[in-house]
Amino acid sequence: MVKRKNLFNGEGDLEIIEALRTLRTNLSFLNEKEVGRKILFTSVIPNEGKSFLSSNYAASVASTGKKALLIDCDIRRPRAHESFGVKFKNGLESVILGKVSVEDVILKDVIPNLDILPSKHITDGVTELFSSDKIDEILDSLSPHYNTIVLDNPPIAVASDSVLLSKFVDGVVVVVGYDQVAKKELEFAREMLGNAHANIYGFVVNKVDKSGLSYGNYGYYNNYYSYYKEYYEDGTVRTSQEHRHKKMTKFEKLVHRFKKEYKKQITGDLKGRRK
Repeated sequence: MVKRKNLFNGEGDLEIIEALRTLRTNLSFLNEKEVGRKILFTSVIPNEGKSFLSSNYAASVASTGKKALLIDCDIRRPRAHESFGVKFKNGLESVILGKVSVEDVILKDVIPNLDILPSKHITDGVTELFSSDKIDEILDSLSPHYNTIVLDNPPIAVASDSVLLSKFVDGVVVVVGYDQVAKKELEFAREMLGNAHANIYGFVVNKVDKSGLSYGNYGYYNNYYSYYKEYYEDGTVRTSQEHRHKKMTKFEKLVHRFKKEYKKQITGDLKGRRK
């Protein structure tokens, strides 16, 4: 079994951890329930990082001392448990089919305050499993025992499971891999969730290039990450003015000039009047 990275277990990038803490804070503003808050994570297409974000978001909630449960609803390709290197015999699919009770399947305290309801891989009849009322009954029975329940779901372009389950949760977070998804695909995902009357909390952009080669609003976040990197490496934070006066190599000057011209083109500010 390949163990995926759990950032809240001493394994990770501090600047990414700070971004996850910001996500945790923003989601808490959107839903202030102290018991039984249910959040569904999905993506538009595969490999955008929704399992990584959902598992580490759940771990971030647990790190505050609040009880969290991570449910792997991506039965066609279950990955959520890999962040914690755990083994199990039965999963969510067996609970829905009535073969075992949910209490017998939940993995307790994989890290302090975090439980996991894993899934085994199956391919046939998955949508039909989630079309029944059984999953709603399972969530209702678990809600009183957790502050936050996180559902890791398959990509919307691959399966309709996320759309079906969106009616059982408080809100939906769509993970978008930077420069991986076309506008039409994003519009399709939003339309599908909209048809289900899902409460979309927002879209989280993942895999943003931290080198600063992205444009528009993302540039702010690139600077944000670079500040955190410098802060954690040497204990100092350079001001934006110090960044501007930092001596650049010829290549960096070329990239800077290219970015400046590109920004003018995409904003229509060809005379440089906008700041």
